Amino acid sequence: MSAQPSPRKQPVPNAAPRPGQNPDRGDGARARLTIAPEVARRRLRARLIMWAAALVTVASLFTLVSFHVFAAQSAFTMERLTKERTNEQLRYSRLRELTARLSSAETVIQAATKLGMVPGGTMVPLRVATAHPASGPPGQGPQTSTAKNYLDTKHALAPQP
Repeated sequence: MSAQPSPRKQPVPNAAPRPGQNPDRGDGARARLTIAPEVARRRLRARLIMWAAALVTVASLFTLVSFHVFAAQSAFTMERLTKERTNEQLRYSRLRELTARLSSAETVIQAATKLGMVPGGTMVPLRVATAHPASGPPGQGPQTSTAKNYLDTKHALAPQP
């Protein structure tokens, strides 16, 4: 509802003022427009709700934009880290190749020759004798100490109920 001017041109002398109405504003003029208090409260409530909705909308948009910015920054960081990882993998493979080349037999022989070393004589292989148990032929005597130690260790490490 909107405020409408009073249909009366002049005040009625014997009429009592309406409750909540101030017939005399102090400047000699009488109030001509009146608004029902319930309508004013509804309008105020509607304005407050609209302002609250506008603030919530603005805050939501700001939050959405900030999340988008964080996501974009994270994407740039991921791209940078991916490039760094690729570069480090290439560097690692080059270093492995260099290490393989420098530690190869040909390179070691050339470096030794430059230092004045000479190749050794013939190689003599050494043969180690196997130990047999003191009594009886192999395989029929008591267990060897290695097999016994293995069985003791296996029994000690077995899960206990």
